[in-house]
Amino acid sequence: MLRAIERYLDPPSRGLLVAAPNDDAAVWRGDPLVVATTDTMVEETDFRLAWPGFDFRRLGRRLISINLSDLAAMGAEPRHALVSLSLRGTLDLGAVRRLYQGIAEQAHRFDCTIAGGDLSGTLGLLTLTATLVGRIGARSAMLRRNGARPGWQVAVTGSLGGAAAGLRLLESGRRPATEIERRWVSAQLDPAPRIAAGRALVDSGVRVGGDISDGLYREVERLVERDRLGATIDVERLPLARGLRREQWSLAVKDSEDFELVCAASAPRLLAAQRALQRLNLPLTVIGEIERRPGIRLRGRSGNERLQGAGYEHFR
Repeated sequence: MLRAIERYLDPPSRGLLVAAPNDDAAVWRGDPLVVATTDTMVEETDFRLAWPGFDFRRLGRRLISINLSDLAAMGAEPRHALVSLSLRGTLDLGAVRRLYQGIAEQAHRFDCTIAGGDLSGTLGLLTLTATLVGRIGARSAMLRRNGARPGWQVAVTGSLGGAAAGLRLLESGRRPATEIERRWVSAQLDPAPRIAAGRALVDSGVRVGGDISDGLYREVERLVERDRLGATIDVERLPLARGLRREQWSLAVKDSEDFELVCAASAPRLLAAQRALQRLNLPLTVIGEIERRPGIRLRGRSGNERLQGAGYEHFR
C-alpha cells in the first residue's frame, strides 16, 4: 500500500529540502512568518462510505480543502502539507490510490507540496488527517478573529447554505437529481477554499475574519466574543446558494460547512475589498454590523428572528 502512495509525494522543491518518507521528517527553508493548521476527518462523523455516489478522490480533495480554508482564513499562502491516514487493511487498493490522487491534485492546484506524513492500519473507522503549513509576509498582514469595532460591517464571500442542503440530501440516501442538487452536494463534499480571496481581503486593509466551517452564526460569534461585542445579521441580505428559498435562510446561518470567508471592517475598506474580489469573480456581500451590545441578533423582514441550536459543536 505504501508503494501505491509514494508517487504522490513531491520531490524537494520551493524551499523543501528533504521530503518524508525517504527521510524521517521533512525540512524546508523558513518564511517570514509561518502559519500551520491541522484538520481530521473521521468516518461516520465527517463522511460516510454509504453516501450515494461516494468517491474517495473527492474525499481526498476535501481533506486538503478544509485545511486550505484555514490558511485562507488567516490570509496566508499555502506551502507544504503532511498527510497521515489510518486505513483498514481490507480497503481496496484502488480506493487508496483515488484518495491520494484527490489529495495530490488539490494540493498542487494551490501550489502546495506534499512533503510527507504517515500511514497506519486500523481495525476501526477510517481517520484522515492533514497538516498544512503556509506563509504570511508580515505580522500586520493577516486576518484574525479579534479586533472588530462597533459600527463595522460584517460581510461574507460567495453563497451560503449549499453545503447544509447537500448534507441533507446525502443523509437522505437520495442521489442528486438536478444540477442545483449536484451543486449542493459538491458544496458539501468538494468545497472551494478561498485562498485568493483571503489575500485580497488582507491587501484591501481587512484584518478581522475567519472561515465558515461551523455555520455563520458561530463564526460571527467568534469574531466578537473576545472583544465582548455583539452583532446583528440581516437574514434578508444573506447570499443564499442557488435553489434555496428565502425562508430556508437557517441553512446558511445554523451549521452549514460552506467554507466561505466572513470578515468585519469599516465600510470604506469593505468597499475596496468588494472591488478586489470582483476581479476574482467572487461576490462579497455585507450582511450585518458589529454592535456594542453583546450577543448575536438575527433581523428579518418582520423583526427579530429566533434560531435554535446555532452552530456546530464537535462534542454536542
